[in-house]
Amino acid sequence: MKAIILTYAHVNENEKELLKKTDTYKLALNHHAEEFEPNARIITDYVLPKICKKFSEKIISVRETLRCKSDRVEYFDTEFKGSTMIAAIDYLISKGYDEILIVGNNQVNSQEFRDNINNEILKIKNDVSIYQYSNGYFNLPVKTITDFLI
Repeated sequence: MKAIILTYAHVNENEKELLKKTDTYKLALNHHAEEFEPNARIITDYVLPKICKKFSEKIISVRETLRCKSDRVEYFDTEFKGSTMIAAIDYLISKGYDEILIVGNNQVNSQEFRDNINNEILKIKNDVSIYQYSNGYFNLPVKTITDFLI
């Protein structure tokens, strides 16, 4: 099964439309990618009430300790490995997705943070097929949105 992780990335107009219209499962990170109409979003910071108010889709919360009363919240019990990106990959794998496209980049935060993400992906990238949308500084093969959705 295929899934797409959405975070911040420059996407051309054709691929924006593909992302909006696809039936492929789309998981947004934090507050990103509302324009692509994600099926759900995953958060690892303590902002659950704020995210619940701002977005209408299902929310997967990893570390929130203040439970938000909502039918839209799923509490994903996993080891937090330092980033929402890794939590998203772990979540998708737990749900049976074996082909994942990251529409985002690994350019934010410090070099140490970026290295941590790449090291965690390295541990699991042989278990599933993971691609990056463009040269987003992940140690992953590149695949366009169009090619991924075929």
